[in-house]
Amino acid sequence: MNITGLICILLAQYLCGYGMLRLLKVQLAAVPAFCMSMITGIAIISLVPCILQLLHIEIIAKNTAIGIGLTSAIFSIPIIVFFKKPQFGKISLPQLYELPFIIVFLLFVIISSFRCFYFPPTPRDVLAGAELLAEFTVREKTMLNSVFDIDLRSTNNHFKSPFLTSMQVIYKLFVCPFGQVWLTTIFVPFLIMLYTILKERLHGLVACFLLLLYLAIPDMFAYSYIMLYDYSNMLFFFTGYYFLMQHLIHKRNTDFALSVLLLGIATYIRVETLVLIGFAALMPAFIYYKEKVPIKTILIKGAILMGVSVFFYVLCMNIFIANIVPVSLDTTGQLNKNLGDISVFFSRISSINELIIFSEKGILVYGYFIYMFIILVLLDLVLIRKFNKEARMALYGIAVVYFGLAFLGYLLPLFDILNTTKRGLFKLIPLIIIYMANSGLVMKISDYLKNRENRVEEKGPLKQVVAAPVQKVKKK
Repeated sequence: MNITGLICILLAQYLCGYGMLRLLKVQLAAVPAFCMSMITGIAIISLVPCILQLLHIEIIAKNTAIGIGLTSAIFSIPIIVFFKKPQFGKISLPQLYELPFIIVFLLFVIISSFRCFYFPPTPRDVLAGAELLAEFTVREKTMLNSVFDIDLRSTNNHFKSPFLTSMQVIYKLFVCPFGQVWLTTIFVPFLIMLYTILKERLHGLVACFLLLLYLAIPDMFAYSYIMLYDYSNMLFFFTGYYFLMQHLIHKRNTDFALSVLLLGIATYIRVETLVLIGFAALMPAFIYYKEKVPIKTILIKGAILMGVSVFFYVLCMNIFIANIVPVSLDTTGQLNKNLGDISVFFSRISSINELIIFSEKGILVYGYFIYMFIILVLLDLVLIRKFNKEARMALYGIAVVYFGLAFLGYLLPLFDILNTTKRGLFKLIPLIIIYMANSGLVMKISDYLKNRENRVEEKGPLKQVVAAPVQKVKKK
């Protein structure tokens, strides 16, 4: 593996992402800012090979390096213009009870990173799509390569977003032959980001336990080293929805701007995400209406939220794919021809429940995580009977993904259940984690642990009592 190339790419990724955060004037603490910079930056540098192709420039190491360098230089301008001396808060060391969890988390990261580096891409979707295109792009120095001499009518994988192809090209040129090490560069920052979110709301022990639940989900962890679109799509959709929630709670327009960008990137990675964003956009519209925000403002913000995602949809389908793939795609032929039959939608919901949630396969894919979530919601309904604002928003996001995927299956019959829908449900997982962090029952447990810990700290260590010396009494 080319360590120098990896360091340069990581630096470019950070500069592009942090420059975007400064451009949007997003204010985050040091650790979340670093994590979001790495996550956002990878989407920005992924555009470079596609732009080179559109400009009919050879995709070789020299040209790609120049393209990434220029992109990094452009996004470094906001860092210089809006330069602000970083303020590092007091570093809090992990508590003793957190150390065993941190060791386990590191083991998960090491396993995932090693598998990304050591094993080649294996899913059939990428072997007939992104990986195949990337390998021949590196060999022939163009995305319009001899792969398209093969009859690919039996698969539509070459019509998917060029995000994976571009990242594979970059990492094959500069890092290692298998390319997919880039997955680790978003898996680790996202893990840290999720941990900081949990630590802000919960006692450290509870936060560690919830993060361990997230990592222990079989397929969720597997896709941190198995290269497909769904993990990256889940990551950007969740972060976009999370910052939309923060905007609605704290009323910061910078959070809204970052949310719009991240949701747009999620659409770029999987274009059908646009439908889910359309359903998600109803939440801010409803909250604005309840808060008596002017209708004009509601319409403008709704247009921005949807408009940016539509832009990324057009960028993917009508600009990049239309000019990179020399074969036309008839999307109208994939639509449901009998949209009047709404029973298909309900049968989709029934199939999702029977085949991939409440089934033996569901346990193999998601473990008992979804069962635990359902039990926790029922306990909150019976015992607490109260949900805070963030919990309600998380539940709405869960409903958007669950019913939205069933709706996509109703629109597109090719949107199968055991593959596309199964992986699409990954977007539920981090939203469920956020709900758990705001669950009334979990928060009561967290508050109890915090109070016990504070009492122990107030008492302090036991002090040794020294007996006063005995005075001798003089005899009269």
